[in-house]
Amino acid sequence: MKLNRGILAICILLSVWGGFFCLFPAAASAYGGGTQAERFPQTVTAAQFAAYAQEKLEQELAARGETRRHTLTLTRAAAAMHAPAGALICEVEVPGAIRYGGLTPVHVRVYVDGKFYRRVILYYRVEVYDTVLVAAQDLRPEQSIGTAAVRQAEIKVENAGAVYLKEFSEVAGRVPARFLKTGTPLSADVLQAARVLEAGDPVTLVTNYHGIEVKAEGVALQRGRVGERIRVRNARSAKVLLGTVVDAHTVRLGGDG
Repeated sequence: MKLNRGILAICILLSVWGGFFCLFPAAASAYGGGTQAERFPQTVTAAQFAAYAQEKLEQELAARGETRRHTLTLTRAAAAMHAPAGALICEVEVPGAIRYGGLTPVHVRVYVDGKFYRRVILYYRVEVYDTVLVAAQDLRPEQSIGTAAVRQAEIKVENAGAVYLKEFSEVAGRVPARFLKTGTPLSADVLQAARVLEAGDPVTLVTNYHGIEVKAEGVALQRGRVGERIRVRNARSAKVLLGTVVDAHTVRLGGDG
């Protein structure tokens, strides 16, 4: 007891004279006591975090119907985490959309005895590949596309929602909506139906009247593609009407095309 009082007196003097302080064993016990290994006996390694995150990404891709070849590259790992004793659970979540070709974060929350302890965030680059039709040469707008103008190739998918064309039959009757460089993947949004009507072309106007199909001669007043609505004129009454282009010779009148 005398020795402890002596140490206390010396520490108080040092604090007054030099601005120092002493850390007593009682203060250390406030942080759990013992060595770090004793206070945090459990460890989640960086490799374990990566394995949990990658497994979750695979599950998310499968849940979204993704069956194409893909790679998952860890770009930012999580450091190992030391945790106190208790039942340890890791909860993994992909908080947003998976970004094809970009970085996707994966959150891992660590719980000890049911209580939240810490969270780490890992980042993965998700790259998905698909074999689709691409331009075999530069294609100009409105250019007719023959089989020699396209070829199949494996590409990196940049947009999960993109609808790429895979069969040559899907290109038939369609033309580029804009200039396409060699190697450009052909998707539904870069092609459009070919123009089949020019202003002044004679057409057959078709409509339904009480369940009976009625036809009349007419004239296209605008250029038109299959499925496009254009103005036409009835050749007999000279009345201007609106219809949907069916083919190079027919326009169907009415709101539903």
